[in-house]
Amino acid sequence: MVELFGAVLLLYGLSDLLFRLLGLGAYAHGKRREAKIALTFDDGPSERTEALLALLARHGVKATFFLTGEKARARPDLVEAIRREGHQVEDHGEGHRPLWLFLPWVEWRHMAQNPGRYYRPPHGLHTPFTRLFARLLGKRIALWDVEGKDWLDLPPEALAERLLFYVKPGSIVLLHDGPERTLRLLEIFLPRLLALGYEPVTLDGLRPIPLTFRLALLRGLQGLDERYNQRHRVRRAGLGPFDLFRIEKKPFPGPALPGLPPGVPALELHLESARMTDLSTFEVVRHLRKSLYRVAEAVAQDPEVRLVYGYSYLAQGGRYLGFSTQPLPFWPRLVSSLASAWFLWLYRGELPKRAHFWAGMAYFTREELLRRYPPSTPASPPPEPGARQTPPPGGPA
Repeated sequence: MVELFGAVLLLYGLSDLLFRLLGLGAYAHGKRREAKIALTFDDGPSERTEALLALLARHGVKATFFLTGEKARARPDLVEAIRREGHQVEDHGEGHRPLWLFLPWVEWRHMAQNPGRYYRPPHGLHTPFTRLFARLLGKRIALWDVEGKDWLDLPPEALAERLLFYVKPGSIVLLHDGPERTLRLLEIFLPRLLALGYEPVTLDGLRPIPLTFRLALLRGLQGLDERYNQRHRVRRAGLGPFDLFRIEKKPFPGPALPGLPPGVPALELHLESARMTDLSTFEVVRHLRKSLYRVAEAVAQDPEVRLVYGYSYLAQGGRYLGFSTQPLPFWPRLVSSLASAWFLWLYRGELPKRAHFWAGMAYFTREELLRRYPPSTPASPPPEPGARQTPPPGGPA
């Protein structure tokens, strides 16, 4: 009996890991080629649905609403209003009581009672039966790749900043129909999002893709990425859909360069690899070149910074963008090369060619960067739409 109970717990735990935390096989984002995103709202309809619809209409935005059956039956007028405004309506189950869904017959009834081509489990909860039931009912499991965190008691301004930091082409954003905080968040977020060039669409307009093992692993690691950004105060150099650099101010760790010994204030470059996953090589180079103007703006605003650098197997290719290169000592070279190979596989599904496996350092001195990529006004470049760079609040993306 104890062994059976342990086996059941293990099965439920594995289901939670594979299907909720990683999202294997679920529809959690779209392709990263176009600046389209899908805003999704759970738990409605609510007493704030009409205000939410008015706000979306004011900005010309279409979204997807995951409704619970009991609330939808109580307010059919609101369900009709959502559809009339051109939004997509999908299934969030019968009610938001996830504990009872651990019982298979309850979960089946919960999933079968309401129409919808997409089903989003409460809290993303999965049991060993969830995917089987969805297949039998002809439904797709819809998750997300960016959480709005509008259920947390945090200032809407901070939540909006975080969303602008992490939203990317193809994102499915998790929000809720109900909290007053969501309305204030959207009042800040939507105009800046649109000014950056994003196009919010319905799930059907986004055409999400099911997560392969590699994409599911990438989704599961997002929280680590956000914690690193918080701990090291990493900022994005520009918040546009294809601004491809994050920057981390730190003392330069070396190797020593002429006139620039270790310890001078520097910016380390981190690639926004998730934004590059579906771009061609030509498109990546074009967006990297544009993104260097954003880096130059950050350097122009900080007179302490004397160097911009990054470690990567792409260092040699950086010469085409004007970078200088420097070989690394053996151990930093090995670690950087293995890390580069890992990220290339994780984000692109490729491995570096043998001839280009070894990483090096690519860098710009302050003077060379500002000469090659001059900000429009070097001393105080004009802010881009959404250019506030406050580090976002912590927690998994």
